[in-house]
Amino acid sequence: MQSSNVWLASALARERVRNRAGEIIGTIEDIVVNPVSGVIEYAIVSLDDLGGRNRLFTIPWSSMSSSPSRDYVFLDMDRDRLARAPSFDRDRWPDLSDPAWRRNIHDYYGAPAYSPRTSYVAPTVRRRHGMSIGGVTALVFLILALGWLAFLVSTRGWEQAKQDAKSTAQTAVYAAKETTHDAALTTKVKTALGLSKRTASNKISVDSQGDVVTLSGQVPSAEVSQAAESVARDVPGVGDVQNHLVTGPQTQ
Repeated sequence: MQSSNVWLASALARERVRNRAGEIIGTIEDIVVNPVSGVIEYAIVSLDDLGGRNRLFTIPWSSMSSSPSRDYVFLDMDRDRLARAPSFDRDRWPDLSDPAWRRNIHDYYGAPAYSPRTSYVAPTVRRRHGMSIGGVTALVFLILALGWLAFLVSTRGWEQAKQDAKSTAQTAVYAAKETTHDAALTTKVKTALGLSKRTASNKISVDSQGDVVTLSGQVPSAEVSQAAESVARDVPGVGDVQNHLVTGPQTQ
């Protein structure tokens, strides 16, 4: 598809869709983007040898992922089940914002649903008197920060205090970014495992550090362990997988 982690719509269109058996089961004809969030919601896929050239299938983007080589899109579903999925005529598109239609699609693929409606931002309520809890918290942190800075100045001098404060702030920002990235990658891997019917995802623990994902827990067989590792490696953003899964009978 592309050599970088950035996808262009022109590169994504006409991309092949493969299943776990390596079979080409369709071609991406178009994509559906939420106009508010900018998130890709669906891939419109044609299955020439399954549903005919005039039939199109709407697949939730959360059910799909890119291959490690990024030259095709992966969907964990066999050809026969995909052929029975809800579809529509190429010349008669459905109302993509219809809640009942969206619910039917997401239920079939077992994908989490999201609202296509415009996001609503609640108006700010101005208080005439007093201070909000958030304001009180911010004030407390400000007082503590000023006290800490005053202590540094009195014990180390102004220049050294500035350097120490700058270093501490940079460390905190870096740690926050790393924590957010790790949590997001962990969530993506857990979601992929949950969508796969070959893995006992509720028995698998996922931990991420950088682009390295660690799988731990107990699974019933080596085949399930290998399948879980394969699913994790297919998740965009994963650079390596440490498979620490133990095989054997699971206890309730």
